[in-house]
Amino acid sequence: MIVSPGESIQYAVNEAKDGDSILVEGGLYKENLILNKEIVLKGTGHPKVDSGNFGSTITLNSKGVTLEGFTITGSGFNEKDSGIKVVSQNCTIRNNTITENGIGISLQDAKNIVISGNTIENNNIGIYLETSWGNEISFNRIAQNGEGIHITKNNFTKSVSKTDGEGVYIRHVPKNEASIKNVREIALFEERIENYIYQNEFLRNDGNAYDDGDNFWDKENKGNWYDDFDAIEEGCKDHNEDGICDNYYQIAGGSSVDQYPLASEDAIFRHKIVSKDYELSTNCSSYLPEKNISLSFKVADNFSGWVELKPTNQSSNKADDAHSYHIIDDSKGTIDFQAPSEEGSYQFRMYDEVGTEIVTLPFKVAVPALSIAPTSISTCEKVEVKYSGAPGNEGDWVGLYNVGAQKVISKQYLKGRNDGTLIFTAPSISGRYEFRMFEEDVDSLLVSSEPLEAEALSGVRITASPSEVQPGGTVEISFWGAKPASAVGMYEMTSPDKYMIDMQYANGRSCGTMTFKLPSKRGKYDFRLFENNVYRKIMGASNVVTVN
Repeated sequence: MIVSPGESIQYAVNEAKDGDSILVEGGLYKENLILNKEIVLKGTGHPKVDSGNFGSTITLNSKGVTLEGFTITGSGFNEKDSGIKVVSQNCTIRNNTITENGIGISLQDAKNIVISGNTIENNNIGIYLETSWGNEISFNRIAQNGEGIHITKNNFTKSVSKTDGEGVYIRHVPKNEASIKNVREIALFEERIENYIYQNEFLRNDGNAYDDGDNFWDKENKGNWYDDFDAIEEGCKDHNEDGICDNYYQIAGGSSVDQYPLASEDAIFRHKIVSKDYELSTNCSSYLPEKNISLSFKVADNFSGWVELKPTNQSSNKADDAHSYHIIDDSKGTIDFQAPSEEGSYQFRMYDEVGTEIVTLPFKVAVPALSIAPTSISTCEKVEVKYSGAPGNEGDWVGLYNVGAQKVISKQYLKGRNDGTLIFTAPSISGRYEFRMFEEDVDSLLVSSEPLEAEALSGVRITASPSEVQPGGTVEISFWGAKPASAVGMYEMTSPDKYMIDMQYANGRSCGTMTFKLPSKRGKYDFRLFENNVYRKIMGASNVVTVN
């Protein structure tokens, strides 16, 4: 059955039987449609259905309907007026453009609806689900709506109460008011299947997503792309460059999260410089001598020029003075350079065709190094670790190991720095240790330090740092010589041992550290190490800490 411009789609639907297909040719159709039969309604040339700002443009109230290939617009703006309103089950809505409606697509008590490949934009709400289950929303572009997706009343936190008869009654209540009841005689909750929302694009909506339930916002390790969560400065980091943010995206309204939000190139930590239409970037900011360097570039259209590698202190823009140079013959791409053989500071410089410098990216050539001080300490004391020549990746790190062992004891990330100082605490067990530097959060060893000798401290010692804090501030307590059941207590100065403000156990450690939060009351406090918290035989007391 074919419908042409000037004819009525609804008339064709009324004449159709279950299982029929209706093909609608491109053009404008001003009508409200009710699809009350199990049919396929498919547009060719993207016909436009416009209901003139009255009611819902297309209503699906029969199971098994397929709606494909239309532009759907002009719904009313009363409550729940929609471009597409679904009050049925087992339907498919795909490859449509739904725009300028009160609600783009609404599902009310709908089940097993597939919404895929649609463009849903410029609506008050893009997609609205109410008490709807087992639906799949994927690969849609949801843009410039007042709200992208809103899911409500499907968290199944319902009030279940005993009736005067033999059964129960169920009503929706707010999630924070819901209580759990045992319902053994009926399989009520077996019908609940969460909705899946994945691989959709959320762009420039006033609010991207709301869900007061517990639905799945990802599937098979793929979530959605959110324009407010796809870059480092927005909280999305993609260390392994797999296109997935390393941390989840919290959906407003309840406990739902997208565990695998999609990342953009801006989620990958890169060493780069940007000036208007021009950009230079590398994976690292420091390289080993003669190591390969992949330099990425972006330039304005029709740009003509070159990029070259030079020492920082060399000012000439003559290409023959450069270590190497390459002509730029595209608007973006990657150029392979080799790092110089000598350590030092260098630059990539971009010039236009007349030799004007456009943008400069500095980097270093260095051999990674680690040094420690002191090299011999007591267990649980602090050791200073200086590093240099780190590649400059956000995931570069330094770890503490037993000499010759493979298991890391503790680690600290360098957060993109090439050089710096870290403070580690020596283990509580005497022995020989070393520090190792690794590249980009993997077991790519760059360098190891000289050995650290740690010996058990004889006697008892307890210290508090810093010695002066603001009200409610914190101090770190370091202790040595503790017994297996030892505890540390916090006191006002001169208070008897029984008037403890706070207490922490050593948990079997002979030495170690713990953090206390000081009271808001101004005054002087100390910390006392006891053999145990029963007889409170004191072993030692710390320096005084002043709260002022």
